[in-house]
Amino acid sequence: MLKFSIYVYLFCLSFEAVTSVSRKSFLMDDRHVCIVKTSCLECLKLSHCSWCETENKCFSKKLPSFEDFCSNSTIDHIDYNMSIQENAECSCSKGEVKQRCFPPGVTEGPACSGRGTCVCGQCVCKPDYDHEFPTKMVMGEYCEFDNFSCDGPKCNEGPYSLSSVQTPAAETDAAKKAEVDIPAS
Repeated sequence: MLKFSIYVYLFCLSFEAVTSVSRKSFLMDDRHVCIVKTSCLECLKLSHCSWCETENKCFSKKLPSFEDFCSNSTIDHIDYNMSIQENAECSCSKGEVKQRCFPPGVTEGPACSGRGTCVCGQCVCKPDYDHEFPTKMVMGEYCEFDNFSCDGPKCNEGPYSLSSVQTPAAETDAAKKAEVDIPAS
């Protein structure tokens, strides 16, 4: 014969509401944060701040005391659609960022393979939107690849390099050169 024992434990929990001493709210105006930044790079990581080159000072033009401050040598935050760090670096360098818009060894011709724009030393590829073929894309560090320049049986989804795209006639000539006669045994 089996015996089962059931133990019932009862826990009583009580919660007591604790009220805090009422405090006054404090809201800091973010425009005042600019004045604590000590370098152009740190200053322009904040979109509402500007950097004064002659005074080496970060400030907000939105504050009444700085409306006309440093009007001749102000560097403003510009959004280049990059990271906060890259936007700040680009703005502070005033376009003197090393141009990385040409492939290694190429010094002339259109930047970004002629299919993009050079923004702060980086290629931003043009979308090249086509309503008939909405999946067309231009990509790559120098906008040198796409998914539509190859046409033929060996082509699939890309990406294809502009320099390696062959016309069907060139593919036929290359295939003929690759043919080898095998002697009959």
